[in-house]
Amino acid sequence: MQLSVVVPLVVTVFVAAAGYGATYLTNLRLARRKDHLDRVNRQLSELYGPLYAQSEAVDRAWRKFVAGGGNVWAALAPVTAEQAATWRLWMSAVFMPLNRRMVETVVSHADLLREDTIPEPLKDLCAHVACYEPIVARWQEDGFDSAQVDDHGRSPAISRVGSWTTTYGTLSSH
Repeated sequence: MQLSVVVPLVVTVFVAAAGYGATYLTNLRLARRKDHLDRVNRQLSELYGPLYAQSEAVDRAWRKFVAGGGNVWAALAPVTAEQAATWRLWMSAVFMPLNRRMVETVVSHADLLREDTIPEPLKDLCAHVACYEPIVARWQEDGFDSAQVDDHGRSPAISRVGSWTTTYGTLSSH
């Protein structure tokens, strides 16, 4: 076979193979990028976005409650029956429904967490809600009207918006 035929044939095959390889690697990189962006979108829409919005709602409701003189348990003075009833109303109608939704969001979408383990603020949230469930159930008993602080809940404090705001902001910048 003549060299004038072989060289163009080898060059053509090499260029075609190199083009195929480059196309394959580019498509692979684009597919990985698309998969990553799809996961980030799911994280934002199914976990961090709802969690951020719900925690903001709880935080704003809490500020409104405190501004109205509702944080009676922080004071050293005894709590009146009316103050305790107001606390139970806000916990039952406002805070617990929002907190339960946050826990449901975490439990339903834990596979979308950025971390390998559940972060401490989310563990605190779940513990806080779990500790309040029997207290809220007790409030439903006939004749319950206690104003004792132990009858109104002592549970782990919730680390609110901080870490979720940071994660939400980081993910949404993608």
